[in-house]
Amino acid sequence: MVTGASSGIGRAIAVRCAAEGANVLAVGRDEDALAQTAAADGRIATHRADLADPGAPEAVAAHAVEEFGGLDGLVHAAGTVRRAEDFRETDDAWLDGFIEVNLTAGMRMAREALRHMIAAGSGSIVLVGSQLAHVAQPGYASYVATKGGITSFARALAVDAGPQGVRVNVLAPGVVTTPAAYVDRPGWDELAPQVAERLPLRRIGEPEDMAGPAVFLLSDDSGWMTGQTLIVDGGFTIQ
Repeated sequence: MVTGASSGIGRAIAVRCAAEGANVLAVGRDEDALAQTAAADGRIATHRADLADPGAPEAVAAHAVEEFGGLDGLVHAAGTVRRAEDFRETDDAWLDGFIEVNLTAGMRMAREALRHMIAAGSGSIVLVGSQLAHVAQPGYASYVATKGGITSFARALAVDAGPQGVRVNVLAPGVVTTPAAYVDRPGWDELAPQVAERLPLRRIGEPEDMAGPAVFLLSDDSGWMTGQTLIVDGGFTIQ
């Protein structure tokens, strides 16, 4: 089950998981965009949901189990990112939006996935964090707070879930060319080359760069790994 699968990182991960032989439930808010995700591989089914709705995670997990007979893995890639030039100008609606989508929804999804995984005796949960939870940048205080929260949540949940056979890890992307985060940002075409020059690998990430690491965290290849954060950022955080 992959949330945020309408586009960007979530879509790339859903498509890669299907290509590796998994049955995938792609979850997102845009039904037409989800159809494009599903068109990439016949193993992908879809479920339209707004994860800000408290009841959505339970319904999504139930759909996955009904569709495929069980739930082996969850990648929670749904999220929102916006920049505030001045944190003093933000209001409660701004803060609540970040908390609800980036933190609370991830916790709810993990909770529902955990119910099914513990019953089966195994499973892998991958929560998408951010490099900014480790190296903050100006203007992203609200976003960083929620991504830091989901990272700490994953560490704590890994301790709780490990004895029941369920692993919990974080995939932390760097600058990736997703529409919401960067491509649709005003002036991005001019800014992108400057950003790339700051990275040791001298290029900005693509959504597909996140797919392989996500599959690794889901698979038995990472079977002795839990409570960890895998930062995939072109080397930005090592500087």
